[in-house]
Amino acid sequence: MSEKRKKKSSSKLRTFVYVVMSFFLALILFLLSVCVSLRVTVFSPDYMLQAMSNREYYTQVTEEMRGQLESLAHASGLSSEFANDFTAGYDMREDIVSYVDSFYSGKSTLINTTNFKQKFRASLDAYIEENKKEGTEVKESSLEYLVNEAADIYTNSIEIPFFSVLANYIGKLSMPLNITIIALVLIGGIITAILFLTNEFRHRGYRYLSYAFIAAFLCDAVIAGTVTISGIFGKINLATRSLYNLFVEYFNGIFVYFWIFAAAFIVFGLVFFFTFAGKHRKLVNSH
Repeated sequence: MSEKRKKKSSSKLRTFVYVVMSFFLALILFLLSVCVSLRVTVFSPDYMLQAMSNREYYTQVTEEMRGQLESLAHASGLSSEFANDFTAGYDMREDIVSYVDSFYSGKSTLINTTNFKQKFRASLDAYIEENKKEGTEVKESSLEYLVNEAADIYTNSIEIPFFSVLANYIGKLSMPLNITIIALVLIGGIITAILFLTNEFRHRGYRYLSYAFIAAFLCDAVIAGTVTISGIFGKINLATRSLYNLFVEYFNGIFVYFWIFAAAFIVFGLVFFFTFAGKHRKLVNSH
């Protein structure tokens, strides 16, 4: 009787240890999903550029700059056609892409306005030349003022406030993040091997794996579901429509990856559970 009690006690202890290991595996899977989601979104220039493309960011920024240049032109005695013609012939996409690339490459994030100033001044000179017959006269000092004011508008149009904050951490944390992902994969693999190789009945390993993957699914689903239902990012107020649309697309897109991982985890969790149930049924029927 005492021997039976010892075996039962030892069996309960092993079960408890395996459940705890399943918990740690679930935590590792969840952390891995978070790290990978950040790796392919926040730490990827392609993700930012894709978010811009999805929201037609380049077109919106150009339109907003056109409106501000139009106001500047009116205040300086120029017609609105000048601002329209200039922005129609100026491609903001290349400048914005260069701005984004500068953050991820670790280069200077100062926006170079030299090319913009040259083109804007050339457009001003052409406009004045074409309208000489109408008595358009602008002093050199006024031209310099116009060019500098337009350059400020251009800089403010391209600059992304929240992105500049993120960029301070992207370069510093990129390598540690990669190392963390590798470490989590290795630790997860070791725990999985232990769950299988140390079990007297191998089919029980599938049961503990199902616990881990289903728990990881719940973690990702709860976080992604909370963000989706609350619509928290859609409630943020930003200065311009282009920044608002980009902000919503950018941050909501991060949590799309949480849903992807949640879907993968629940599929694996159910596969492992049904595999365990099938093998357990066969074992029971064979006795």
